[in-house]
Amino acid sequence: MAKLKVGIAFFYHESHSFVSGKTTLKDFRDEGYFKGQEIMEAYLGTKTEVGGFIDVLSAENRVEIVPLLCAAAIPSGVVSFETYHLLEQELMSSLLDAGRLDGLLLALHGSMVAENVLDPERELLSKIRAFLGPDIPIATTLDMHANLSSEMIEYTPYHFGFKTYPHIDMYDQGVKAARTLLQHLLEGKRAEAAFIKLPMMPPSINMKTAEGPMHTLVTLAKGMENKGEIMNASVFGGFPYSDVPMAGASVLTIARTKEEAEKAAKRLAKKFWDVKEEFIQKLPGVKDGVQLALIEKAEKPVVLADISDNPLSCGSGDTTELLREIIRLNLKGSLFGGLNDPESIEKCRKSGIGTEVELTLGGKISPEFGLPIKLTARVNALSDGVFYNSGPFNQNLRVDAKGAAYITAGNVDILLIGRGLSANDPEMFRHIGIEPAAYHILGLKVKNHFRAAFDPLISKVIYIDAPGAASNDLTHFKYKNIPHQIWPFKTVQFELSGEDRQNGNS
Repeated sequence: MAKLKVGIAFFYHESHSFVSGKTTLKDFRDEGYFKGQEIMEAYLGTKTEVGGFIDVLSAENRVEIVPLLCAAAIPSGVVSFETYHLLEQELMSSLLDAGRLDGLLLALHGSMVAENVLDPERELLSKIRAFLGPDIPIATTLDMHANLSSEMIEYTPYHFGFKTYPHIDMYDQGVKAARTLLQHLLEGKRAEAAFIKLPMMPPSINMKTAEGPMHTLVTLAKGMENKGEIMNASVFGGFPYSDVPMAGASVLTIARTKEEAEKAAKRLAKKFWDVKEEFIQKLPGVKDGVQLALIEKAEKPVVLADISDNPLSCGSGDTTELLREIIRLNLKGSLFGGLNDPESIEKCRKSGIGTEVELTLGGKISPEFGLPIKLTARVNALSDGVFYNSGPFNQNLRVDAKGAAYITAGNVDILLIGRGLSANDPEMFRHIGIEPAAYHILGLKVKNHFRAAFDPLISKVIYIDAPGAASNDLTHFKYKNIPHQIWPFKTVQFELSGEDRQNGNS
């Protein structure tokens, strides 16, 4: 008997509509761009969605894995039309070259924006569905911060959103998607989905799932699944920096019947609306945040999280206001990183380890959020910037920072890296000889993902809303395409049918 052929693919980008510069093919090649068998080599053994696909399919001797295309770029500006069109063509060509497929597993983000294409994932799914025909099952994984449109479930009911932030269940959702696809193929088990879009676009800072409103929602979703009535329940907070008509929060449920799925979706949507005010947080600025850190007497480090320049929220990774304040105070026991500055890394290389060098740090990509800092620094170590994640977030995945330099200016240690990367894993520092647990204050370009690996090492996190592209204050952005009636910008009425009717006011 011929084996069932299941394709696997990965097309991933979170797009910021308000930053300058477009995301190009080079950005995808720098982060993760693999074809065919290269995919198996890159993702086998990793705790990623694709790693989950591979493990489940490899364990089933009635299935042949058909690796197609994987393309992922660090969150940044909208994808150029040429890049999106090329990647879409390559994925469709890989499907054509694969011949007959019996199923497809596709890892998406859900918040990609391309020039002239406001909903690329929907466009891509529509073309894939048209190519495969109506009967070939497709299952996707989606980021918790996806901006989803209702059309997504018209192409397939099988969508599996991450339930953790930091996202440490990407592998688990990949496994779940793959198992559901196999149940459909091998056992004939079919399912239905229900989707509700809410008129709300909450900031993402308080979407961490260990506590707070998203913890409440995810607990409810997991409870539905554990009772067996629902196969999967996903809560999507949305990505507020994408200026698109489908921006904002949503819920998606999967069950054996449409009625069961719709009932569960209404429960989740009602609870989401009820807790919306809990997503709003006012954060300190740079000076106040640093002073809060200085009064902490804990033995473990205090983190100053430079959230507005977090590269995984599309920050450039090179803004300077928090670093400037730490240098001005010449704080003992402080470490800052990673600052995206390939030009300064090259100067350090030319100067050499053990030397002092004049540098102009940061402020080159986004000078509007802080000018460069001129200083003299000692070069302690240099590296090629390649390391492997050891923490739960994207565990075992190879990361290439495109070079790194460990420098000291006065009392302040600084890690320079060659491209914008969030400091989400201690190996970013350890690979060059820095132990982050040895410091009192850590100034990090991060938001929430870093906590998966850093929480055991630190005592406290102080979130700073410094100038940057990913500010927590959404009034900084001039939206043109989001729905006119959307909370928290407007007082909005939200209604669900029947006994679930709920009116909301901001």
